[in-house]
Amino acid sequence: MAVSHETIRSEFERYLRYERQLSENSVEAYLEDVGDFLSFLEEEKMELLSLGYDEVMEFVISLYERGLVARSVARKISALRGFFLFLLRMEWIKENPLDLLEAPRYLKKLPSYLTVEEIEAMIVPVEESFQEVRDSCIIEFLYSCGLRVSELCRLSLHDILRDERLLRVLGKGNKERLVPIGARAMEWLSRYLPYRAALLAGKKSRDEVFLSRLCRPLSRVSVWSIVKERARRAGIDKEISPHTLRHSFATHLVMEGADLRGVQELLGHADISTTQVYTHVSSSYLRREHEAYHPLEQQEKKKKP
Repeated sequence: MAVSHETIRSEFERYLRYERQLSENSVEAYLEDVGDFLSFLEEEKMELLSLGYDEVMEFVISLYERGLVARSVARKISALRGFFLFLLRMEWIKENPLDLLEAPRYLKKLPSYLTVEEIEAMIVPVEESFQEVRDSCIIEFLYSCGLRVSELCRLSLHDILRDERLLRVLGKGNKERLVPIGARAMEWLSRYLPYRAALLAGKKSRDEVFLSRLCRPLSRVSVWSIVKERARRAGIDKEISPHTLRHSFATHLVMEGADLRGVQELLGHADISTTQVYTHVSSSYLRREHEAYHPLEQQEKKKKP
């Protein structure tokens, strides 16, 4: 028999207060984190009592997309571990989907940005095939359009305004924005679409742009795996994610002198204070470049013992 989220939450609260006898602050922290998780499941129309590893990872990825730092993500996962142990204890689930979650792999601090050379290396395919061309197109779109991974996964063919060279993006809170599609991204799209059409030949049509070999829309977890594999192949020894490419997009624009308000619009930030972090990244980069290459700085370095 189905159990409502409200019933589960109430039972979990009773368990925390009366069986574990946690402090009021601890109970509130648990309920806040678990409530966040349950809201995500309702929004994504996922069933709590039949979740698997991939669905839990969808939530973890969404936390990074919201800009949470590693410590905050770690805290939420810790709360979920306690929550799923409770569900097991109540025999509402038979397996714990968090058993497969390797926390250190996903909770490391994400790097600031990649260089243009590193991104170029990630884009290069090893052969001419559906998967290789699709993955190159994905890397290009994440970087050159500054998309969140969830936005990329939701892209449909109707969102691509080819004549105007624009992309209609549905962002957080179902807010729509238009993002220019660069020449490179258009080239990769034109290269990928024939493979996509061949894959769907004789099958049910799909509107989503990026599909798996089984003709299903790619999940956020799949895109994370693609980005990590391309980074590994490119010899990039950093912990990166799809968000790293979005971060690189914004950082490179600011470094080249782009107006912060324009970058805010391209990223779909509701508040410009969120965008202002890229000015700090740019300043740090310029300071390092100045110290490394300015002739007077070089003379000062030579004077030091």
